[in-house]
Amino acid sequence: MAATTLPAFNTLVAESISQHSQIPPEQIIVLDNSDKYCPDGIKTDQSQAEEGESLAAIFGTMASLNKGALLDKNLCTGNGGHSFRSALLSATDELANLAQGRKVRYVELGPEPFKSSVIITHLISSGVQLSQYVGIDINPESELTMRAALEPIIGPDRFAYLVADFYKTSADDLPPLPGSDKEGETITVMTNLGFQEGNDLPSRLGPMLSRLTRPGDLLLSEMQVLPSSAPSSDASDSESDSDVSTTSITDSKLVEEFYHHPEMLKFSSLVGKKFDRNFDLSPQSRPNSSSEDVGGGGASSNDYEYIFRLVPLQLSNVGEVAVATTLVSLPIPGGKGKNYVLTNSCIKYTREQFARARETQGKFGVKGWRETGDGSVVFQIAERRH
Repeated sequence: MAATTLPAFNTLVAESISQHSQIPPEQIIVLDNSDKYCPDGIKTDQSQAEEGESLAAIFGTMASLNKGALLDKNLCTGNGGHSFRSALLSATDELANLAQGRKVRYVELGPEPFKSSVIITHLISSGVQLSQYVGIDINPESELTMRAALEPIIGPDRFAYLVADFYKTSADDLPPLPGSDKEGETITVMTNLGFQEGNDLPSRLGPMLSRLTRPGDLLLSEMQVLPSSAPSSDASDSESDSDVSTTSITDSKLVEEFYHHPEMLKFSSLVGKKFDRNFDLSPQSRPNSSSEDVGGGGASSNDYEYIFRLVPLQLSNVGEVAVATTLVSLPIPGGKGKNYVLTNSCIKYTREQFARARETQGKFGVKGWRETGDGSVVFQIAERRH
């Protein structure tokens, strides 16, 4: 049987951007999400040292975002509900309960020091015996930071790291458990946090997560979501069973605010600099969000633009979802207009769609949820089925 080749997520996203804006498809530079995090992802004239500094800076922007979120006791509380931090800790309590006294191997996809430290410390304080931590990252610049953050908590013997592509890794590639710990007596808790769930098609993510786990293992994932009550702006023209709005500024306000966070602007700037050393999103270059007039002639007098858009995308077994995207513009030499680099693309499911994606696109069943007070972030706990 011939293998089925799935369409690239960002190619589909770029097509949707072009369809819903004035940006011609040939002016959109499409990157795979992993290209931004690995040394060979984007071919540039940067030296090896400069490339290492860039990757370290990209890792640092994500770490800084998480540190700020965990320190802010009121973030996402809404009208008195869970903050981001308390929702995460409540989800961690549920993981401890589901472990049922077994030792835990903690596997983190896309390691990040602040969330990991909080979760692991909380698990240990809840009585969980941590057998091993395994970080899996395509960015080699993350390992030293993760060691510095976690070895004081768990000890060097229980720290392991794989510099690898998630999609080319399986549970068989995990390092052996330390000491006398045995596989049959240990449960793996895998985390896929930082909205990574939205960075690819669920038809690719589900099988990848299934390969990395074994029956009975637990998966903790995080998603920034849109409200399920929002009517679709295209409802009259579509037979989709989606319950997500793809264009409402009111419903997407929290999502838009996130992508205008200084660290997210910095992230896009770092990607832009890989194409143009002079790239600069200065304070004078205000983010352009309406972007209805962007593309095909340059809507801004600034050399460099930062553009946020929510665009629709149809997914099998899930329906129509919204995808948050950011682009940065690059002047074409000779005054021939601009190209646009797709720096971010992340699906923003509703909570119901997130559950549907998990249970129809992989070998998992949803066991529980924890939600922030404002309903903008959910932590989903799932179990790997047989």
